[in-house]
Amino acid sequence: MSPRILPASVLMSEYEALLLQGAELPLVISGGSMLPFLAPGRDSVMLKSPDRPLRRGDIVFYRRKNGAYILHRLMRVRNGRCWMVGDAQTVVEGPLDIDCIFAYVTAAQRKGKVEKPGTFWWDFFAHTWLRVIPMRHVILKIYGRVMHGHR
Repeated sequence: MSPRILPASVLMSEYEALLLQGAELPLVISGGSMLPFLAPGRDSVMLKSPDRPLRRGDIVFYRRKNGAYILHRLMRVRNGRCWMVGDAQTVVEGPLDIDCIFAYVTAAQRKGKVEKPGTFWWDFFAHTWLRVIPMRHVILKIYGRVMHGHR
């Protein structure tokens, strides 16, 4: 029997339905917008349907109006609207309707280690990193030169 290949849109809608039914599910990171905290192919997250008010610094999984599924950090919530930004980005997306969010990250497997609220790197990216959005590219460039030598 050959494996059945499903389109990503079908798979993600099933994934979304399971989350809304209360399942907590893993998701392997596939894009680079959450670098440097989460790397594609290396890291994964555990997703859960919101069971508490979402707040600044949460990593959320949402669906854009165009159908794209996105994992970004929640920068602001106000009056049923929200603004998101990937950790690798300097442009904030929003306002979006808070109802576009159907899951948040409860834990991350990062570089083989579990990160969750209260751990150093989780809290650094949820708080400090959100405060330096306009300077992120400069900080990452300097970091790259220090870690990998001058280029």
